[in-house]
Amino acid sequence: MSEITEGTWFAYQLTASRGGRSHNEPSIEKYTVSKIDGDSVTVRLEVNEVPKGELNTSKSCGSYIFSLEGLEKKGAENITTQFGHVYANIYEFNGGGRSERIFLGKDNIVFRDVKTVMQEGGSLYTENRELCWTSMKL
Repeated sequence: MSEITEGTWFAYQLTASRGGRSHNEPSIEKYTVSKIDGDSVTVRLEVNEVPKGELNTSKSCGSYIFSLEGLEKKGAENITTQFGHVYANIYEFNGGGRSERIFLGKDNIVFRDVKTVMQEGGSLYTENRELCWTSMKL
């Protein structure tokens, strides 16, 4: 079993769509665990290699980044990823005009996060984050 430690980083490709059409060019979000203090975690965020600040999270978050609070486990399935086929637990939330689905693999690693929000006028805005690189041995 691998453990997320200080210095571990995760890179997610973010694609966004509005009304089913691409909203912007895909970007790369790189999250680096800079400090672990008990259950508290500090994570540095870069988007397309530009520093964007720090996040204060906890060890209970998937990849120490994605909050699972308010999400329910809805099952599990084998998914295809950059790292081959992965067995992932699926956590979901749906309500209030928004939904989220997280695919959580072993060692608390998020392989995919899909968020959707209903916007004014009834169009859907969706963000899909897909793990594409990491310093962890998976």
